[in-house]
Amino acid sequence: MTQPPPAPAEITAESVRDWLAASIAARLGVPAGQVRADRYVDELNLDSVDAVLVARDLEAWLGEELGREVLRRRATLEELGAYLARRHALAAHRGGL
Repeated sequence: MTQPPPAPAEITAESVRDWLAASIAARLGVPAGQVRADRYVDELNLDSVDAVLVARDLEAWLGEELGREVLRRRATLEELGAYLARRHALAAHRGGL
């Protein structure tokens, strides 16, 4: 499997959403366009091992610890992207990154 690109200088809701879609698509073996951003993460047919691996890779991509529950949130990829972008911006503002 190919490695996701490094995080952009500015983390946006769109960049996180697109990264998640590409990473989940790679785990599922489907084109990224088939992973819809308006679907809940728990509806995307990721098994628990793949969910943990996506979360681990997401932590590495963002450069911050998120915790295992990040993909267990009842959220769409769109909502998760917005949440993680806000969280990342806040951590950077506080000097945590």
